[in-house]
Amino acid sequence: MTLQNLRYIVEISKYHSFSQAAKSLYMSQSTLSASVKELEEELGIQIFVRNNRGVTLTPEGEDCLKYSKDILERSNLLALRYQEQKSLKTYFSISTQHLPYAVRAFQELSDSFPEEYDIAIRETTTSGVLYDVSAKKSELGILAIPLEHFSLIQKAIYSYNLVFTELAKLKTYAFIRKQHPLAKKSIVSLNDLNSYPFVTYDQEDAPGYYTEEALFFKPLKQSIHVCDRATKMLIIRNTDAFSIGVDLPNFNYDLYFSNKDTELIAIPLSDFPNPMIAGYIHNNDHSLSENSLRYIDLLNKHIEQLSLPGVH
Repeated sequence: MTLQNLRYIVEISKYHSFSQAAKSLYMSQSTLSASVKELEEELGIQIFVRNNRGVTLTPEGEDCLKYSKDILERSNLLALRYQEQKSLKTYFSISTQHLPYAVRAFQELSDSFPEEYDIAIRETTTSGVLYDVSAKKSELGILAIPLEHFSLIQKAIYSYNLVFTELAKLKTYAFIRKQHPLAKKSIVSLNDLNSYPFVTYDQEDAPGYYTEEALFFKPLKQSIHVCDRATKMLIIRNTDAFSIGVDLPNFNYDLYFSNKDTELIAIPLSDFPNPMIAGYIHNNDHSLSENSLRYIDLLNKHIEQLSLPGVH
């Protein structure tokens, strides 16, 4: 069965005549009849009935005509989408944990795209990143994994038929506002932080080792679970709450808060000597696209440029 066979069905039903349809298609009637007979045998139905009034459709033929028109219309739309474009749109998508350096690299990449593009960046949970890449919603997934949980996350990555590539090992910091009671300390401990609310990203129903932060080994007195980076920063800027991570605030674009009491600062943690493993995942059965390779280069650059104001 070909698209041309379907066009034959549409033309014959239009003229109610094999001879008239053959003329409009610039082909012989015998060739047209043979093509229709071949299609009928392939489908196992009779499409047309010949009588004194010409050619009529059987009930199966009516159904076949409906689907033929639908398929041909979709085929035309496909041709219009691609054949008539002088250049195709640029398509690219990534999924990431709540990592500002991943967003900065994505923004820089998007600045280099041509006028027409359709791109996406999805900030989501760790399990969301794994799912998006495995389901091919995103070409790359950007992760920062606590070293002590790396082997467990690697098993999950492997189960999704994904590959993890390490880019860097990053230190973990406590993020607090400049006005915070602990802001003058050069290093903070879990005991220091235990009196203040801890703001953490909610991982929904995923295991604890899916956390985007280094895991505390004893419960804290106060915890606030959030789903997005903006909410986390708003709470920390306006209260004595804290968070931990490798790059919470978008420092390069934080000029509005610079030198204000709500400016965020980073202080090293004494309780977390192990680093976070920063890297990316992709499908094991797909090679990286040119845009993916360009993005990874930019991601490396922004990780190398990572600076944390307020670190003593």
